[in-house]
Amino acid sequence: PAGMVAAATVQYQQQLAGRQQHQQQQQQQPVVVDFTTRVATATTSAEVLDIASERGMGLMTDQLALCLHRLGQLHAGGAAVAAAAQGFQDLLGLCRSRAAGMGPKQIAEVLWALALLQHVPDVGFLDLLANQCLSKLAGFTAEQLSTILRAFAMLGYIPGTPLLEAAANALRQNLPLLIPKFAASTMWSFARMEYRPSTQLLDAVVQLLAESLNSFTPDQLSQMLWAYSQFGHNLPTPLLAATLKRVEASVATFAPDDLASVLSALTTLGGQLNSGLLTAAANVAIANMGSFGVSALVDILQVYAHLKFHPGVTLLHSAAQHIAGKLTQQQASGTVAGAGSSGGSGRITATSITSLLQSYAMLAYAPPKALLQLLRQQLHPQVAAVDPSELAAVLWCFSLFKDLTPELWNAAIAVLSQPSTTATVTPASLTKLYQAYLLIISKSPDGSSSLHTTPPQLILTAWQAYRATQEATVAAPAGDLMQDVARCLAFIGVPYALKMVSEDGLLALGLAIPDRRLAIEVFDASCFCVNQQQPLGETVMRIQQLQACGWKPVTVPFYEWLPLGSDVMKQNYLTSKLSIQAQGSMM
Repeated sequence: PAGMVAAATVQYQQQLAGRQQHQQQQQQQPVVVDFTTRVATATTSAEVLDIASERGMGLMTDQLALCLHRLGQLHAGGAAVAAAAQGFQDLLGLCRSRAAGMGPKQIAEVLWALALLQHVPDVGFLDLLANQCLSKLAGFTAEQLSTILRAFAMLGYIPGTPLLEAAANALRQNLPLLIPKFAASTMWSFARMEYRPSTQLLDAVVQLLAESLNSFTPDQLSQMLWAYSQFGHNLPTPLLAATLKRVEASVATFAPDDLASVLSALTTLGGQLNSGLLTAAANVAIANMGSFGVSALVDILQVYAHLKFHPGVTLLHSAAQHIAGKLTQQQASGTVAGAGSSGGSGRITATSITSLLQSYAMLAYAPPKALLQLLRQQLHPQVAAVDPSELAAVLWCFSLFKDLTPELWNAAIAVLSQPSTTATVTPASLTKLYQAYLLIISKSPDGSSSLHTTPPQLILTAWQAYRATQEATVAAPAGDLMQDVARCLAFIGVPYALKMVSEDGLLALGLAIPDRRLAIEVFDASCFCVNQQQPLGETVMRIQQLQACGWKPVTVPFYEWLPLGSDVMKQNYLTSKLSIQAQGSMM
């Protein structure tokens, strides 16, 4: 028995030693991590490309799509991805060669990765992917369909109509599966690609919005409303009212770009944006100014100008400073000015410049000289790309701001004086052009300017439009406010002229005392912002024009006149005004 015990002990010790040796060998061996986990946990683009290069041509299609998808995620998170790197180009080459064998999931992942990477491949590659989408459309889920459409839109690629129509039909047939996220993204994508789905689909998605309004996040709501404003498809009045309430209640939760988009869309759709919403939005914009892109600020200022609602000098000034800072940085780095910019030159588009200038002009706010100089510099080489009517209006804006240089004037006039171009300018813009011309020649002792080009035919055409406007103003009946002022002038024995044209034919005067060259300007509510006693740009231009033509403006704003309770008070008011002979500008 003692020998048996000893033998058993030796055997046990040998087995234990063997197990320990086996465990040590396992611990020394590297842990094998599967490909998917390695790619999903990679923290740099170089790491992803290294992992992909290990497989080379042996990469399976699923693995190829996964690598691109991870690169897109890393780029969206702020990591740099070198599109010119050989490894990245190899991945794209494999995608091209294997596109025919990709399924819906893989196609969606590849397209979304390209969108996140902001890498626009050649059109041939995108055409290939679009054709694969069309041929395999029946296999796409609602999410995958939404993904490919958004990716195409973000890449600036518009697939053929057959794919867009087929996608719209597929969505209409699967509406119960269309959650707010997919609905908003899909409608936004269609609008970006300038494709208008059928009215039946638009109405069906509107119904989804009505049923799930509170389920839409701010960014989804912004996308949806912007899309419908682009489609020109109005929302039912009750839904529009409910949407306005929803936006007003959650305005502080909107990201800067979404805030600009939703206000612009609601305005286009006919929503009545109240003072509370507009004031709250202005406060949100001021608080988040550093997060705004240039194009978003242009859009939000355009909303306030369109509504003639003054958002406060703080917003106007901080926006001007922020835009000037952005443009200066982008000029220095050679990058583009956000979504509303052009090329790689650091320029803001001509459309954005004209919109920004006209918004500031409407609200009678003269931006800082630094911003005006930047806008002039960037507009000058783009004048030929500006709509002619908008270009004439831009000259008016710079004139209003007292910052119209001969260089900009001459560059714009060279474009506008082309007969084929002049014919396309609207009468309203021709009138503005002549107003700017009047201010130019008024500064010259001999009534001309050797520094400014003034083509006779263009000036004559502008004069004809301007004169027609003056004649129409004189022919229009005097309003109640003007008649009341005229009546009180008669009471105090002041000889006046009602509805006359100045002797030089340049000015239509509602009320005037010609022998003293006093122009009594009766300004009703339409001459001011809707929310405060701030004159609009046209009101300020009127004052400047009167002064330029040698008339002294005596302003009678409605908010001073209407509170006067008796004729005696009104007569005393006019007596005081006429003795002062107001000469100051309202700007």
